[in-house]
Amino acid sequence: MTHQLLALDFSGMLSLEAVRFGMPDRLERALRHSGLWDLGVDVERYWNDIVKPTWETGSTTPTPYAILIARRLSCDDALQRAERFVQAYLQASVIDPAWRPLFDAMQSAEHMTPLVATDHYAEATDHIARQIAAMGWHATALRIDDTGKTSPQIIPTPNGDCPPSRAVLIANSADLGVRKDSALFWRRVQEGLGEQPTEILIVDDFGANENLLDFYADPVKVNRRQTQTIDAMRSVFGAPVQTFPFILDRTLPDREALYAAYRAKVEATVREVVTVLHGR
Repeated sequence: MTHQLLALDFSGMLSLEAVRFGMPDRLERALRHSGLWDLGVDVERYWNDIVKPTWETGSTTPTPYAILIARRLSCDDALQRAERFVQAYLQASVIDPAWRPLFDAMQSAEHMTPLVATDHYAEATDHIARQIAAMGWHATALRIDDTGKTSPQIIPTPNGDCPPSRAVLIANSADLGVRKDSALFWRRVQEGLGEQPTEILIVDDFGANENLLDFYADPVKVNRRQTQTIDAMRSVFGAPVQTFPFILDRTLPDREALYAAYRAKVEATVREVVTVLHGR
């Protein structure tokens, strides 16, 4: 029997707003509101002196992003300011409602396991779980337990209820200790899955939609990341991988055109993925 694993990216794919938060005007407002601006963290310094030197640790360890930011600054209340900034970032990082038809369609695809696979900071896991709840699902995080093995950990819904056995899984690089272009990431995902997939679908921008000021969006790195991620999945699962690249046109003239193109891309992608899920 065919069992599909559907891997969905988060930032820049499920959540366009997570990327839009980094646009210079919005980022400056957030830096000012949080108080980081008063410590000399302008837009340029944020990318060069905060994001770049902390990304390796932030994306592969449970150290919260707010702590990593505070460590780069010399101020008694740097952590409080950093926490305000991170909270603003997460609040902006919502799953776009245009994806709801996919989440609805997944409910009837019992032969499929949905997985949000993301390179992200430690704080993102619980946040993504809340976003999944807003889509009408529950979430289970894949995390390394005390024995060094990957195990699913139920994340209670906002009202405190425990979710049923079937849920959207979350594989965050900060929880698994390695980013998703590595075979080790997918071996740990494999260990945490309840059933071995015979077919894999991945919907991902591979970093292409990230802010152009972010080193993560470098086209050379994006192409390498896509190749390495797909190769890693194939080698670990020994199953065919069908890729749905979700890459936006970066030459769009304004915000309205970007959102229109994004939602058109979502609609087309949902149609393609649902057709595969239901064998039509």
